[in-house]
Amino acid sequence: MNKMIFKRLSTVLVILVIGCIGFLLFISYQAKKEINDIPSIFGYKPLTVLTNSMQPKISAGDMIFVKNKKAVDVKVGDIITFKVTEPNTKTKLITHRVKRVSDSGFITKGDNNNVQDNWEVKPTDLLGEVSIIIPNAGHIAKFVSSPIGFLIFIILPLLLFILIEVYERILKILNKKEDQVIS
Repeated sequence: MNKMIFKRLSTVLVILVIGCIGFLLFISYQAKKEINDIPSIFGYKPLTVLTNSMQPKISAGDMIFVKNKKAVDVKVGDIITFKVTEPNTKTKLITHRVKRVSDSGFITKGDNNNVQDNWEVKPTDLLGEVSIIIPNAGHIAKFVSSPIGFLIFIILPLLLFILIEVYERILKILNKKEDQVIS
């Protein structure tokens, strides 16, 4: 009876661990994709913060979840994520606090920056408002998506799980044969 409970609990634990790792891999993978194609999970877009411009509220390596928000609903003090394309660079995502709202867009500033941003965020460039902040989760997602992290957290546990299953099945077959010989 105890073995059966232990087996069920260990199976549930393995499934939870694989699910968490899969979630982190998904988030890491999406970070490498095109900015315009960021997938969402229940309406939330997971992103990893790369700079300390929003410290102490948000630090580099934190994971943020951005919820879609209409431009008309944005107000001063909101932390928003938006697209910026500077000359001769790729489009990038920036997360800053709204300092001023106008009819044509928003003026933003990083909490840790000395001056406001030198651009106005257009309503069409708004990705959404930061809803959830998970400290340091971005570091974990980055490590899990690296070759060593993938080996440690995906390949090895999967191999271990398979080996345990094979061992238990062989043991079960040997016990049946042993019972037949005794009978």
